[in-house]
Amino acid sequence: MSDDLLADITSRDPARVWSSSGAITKLRDADQLDYLASNLGTIRESTQNLSLGGAVFPNSEHLRFALRKLEFHLARAGCLCALYSEYLFYDPQQEADAGNVIVEEITYIQDKWVDTYRCRCTSCGQRYLVKEGESHYTWWEWKAEPVAAGGVQDARA
Repeated sequence: MSDDLLADITSRDPARVWSSSGAITKLRDADQLDYLASNLGTIRESTQNLSLGGAVFPNSEHLRFALRKLEFHLARAGCLCALYSEYLFYDPQQEADAGNVIVEEITYIQDKWVDTYRCRCTSCGQRYLVKEGESHYTWWEWKAEPVAAGGVQDARA
């Protein structure tokens, strides 16, 4: 799979680059991330100045974030959940279905529309308040909840 993702993201074909960027965004396998991150220079060179289109939201942002995730992983900068706040398209339900978070609470507006999710990372325990929004597409704003002194999650959260 990693070879396929590398071939797609370096293909210069806008559809393949956009699709592989989305796959990298969802990727959690450390070995595959290691492989892709070790090829970050090649990926950057191959995607430089590539027009990816996007009418309402620029598709280049998906690529930018995929590169950011690979940089973060390469630097061993922490739990991948720390990246949730940097990308509007991390759907809490999909993250829960993938086993990355537990949705602890959902609040609704007029008992119809989701307003917020309260989630907890299954890897590190960090809790997030996630606001759902919608315009031309649904988006999610992730905010880490405070951690009490001593590194223990705030019990009020």
